Amino acid sequence: MIRALLLVALLAGGAALAQAPADLAKRAAYGDAGARKQLERLAESGDATAEHYMGQLYLAGRGVKKDEARAVEWFRRAAAKGDLASAHNLGVIHERASGALRDRDEALKWYRFAAERGFARSQANLGQMLSGKAPEARQWIEKAAARKEPRGLYLLGMLHLEAGEDAQAAGLLREAAESKDRDARYRLGLLYGAGRGVEKDEQLGMQWVRKAAQQGQAQAQYFMAAAYSRGLYGLKRDDIMAADWLRRSARQGNVDAQYALANAYADGRGVAYDPSEALGWILLAAKNNHPQAAQALERIRGLLNKKP
Repeated sequence: MIRALLLVALLAGGAALAQAPADLAKRAAYGDAGARKQLERLAESGDATAEHYMGQLYLAGRGVKKDEARAVEWFRRAAAKGDLASAHNLGVIHERASGALRDRDEALKWYRFAAERGFARSQANLGQMLSGKAPEARQWIEKAAARKEPRGLYLLGMLHLEAGEDAQAAGLLREAAESKDRDARYRLGLLYGAGRGVEKDEQLGMQWVRKAAQQGQAQAQYFMAAAYSRGLYGLKRDDIMAADWLRRSARQGNVDAQYALANAYADGRGVAYDPSEALGWILLAAKNNHPQAAQALERIRGLLNKKP
């Protein structure tokens, strides 16, 4: 009897010493090389959860050098075992990556794989990708929204907004915004600013737009810049704050922000006068096909050619 109890205690102690993949991944992400090696050994042994976390590390570049191709390898291994989060991540990578990994058909395949098995975020993303096939797209979006998936709520809200059903749209967008979907927060802010589907409230609208901007929503950041530049939505005019938000948005590829930031540097508005910096931003805006970039480019080049 005593031997049996000792054996149970030893087994329990061994289980306690074993590190869960989630804990190993967390430590590995903060640079613990030992934890990363343990996680990788566990993944190599075929543990789907460990494979998923290895994919996450490579995708984010946490504890290892960022490598989307390696992330795909690990996610594929986990997805083949039925890990739906890994299948979803494969969809995201193939939808949004640059270069050879960008593959719409592969993205659709993996989103559908996870969506058909009940993964709500994949249902929302699949619906968004199928927007050209309206009935099927809406079905997937509604499935995601029914499960209170924030992205699904946002997309369904936008469908109602496009149909002129403002009150329904506002309700869905509010749900998504309260669940921290940054696009929903931006759109809800605009609805409050315009009084569409809700009672007009510019102050509340600005609060939602700011939350979206702070989460990195590029359009919301550009909106913040415009509001500070013109003194809108109850904000005091502030060219320095406007330029700061323009820079954040421009760095994310917002072409209007790139154009406006170029002009801010050319005029010394909210930033130090710097024609060279202005030239860099206007060239980027031109590359991204801003309709007024060519005209501004001529002006900025003129500033550079002026004698001091």
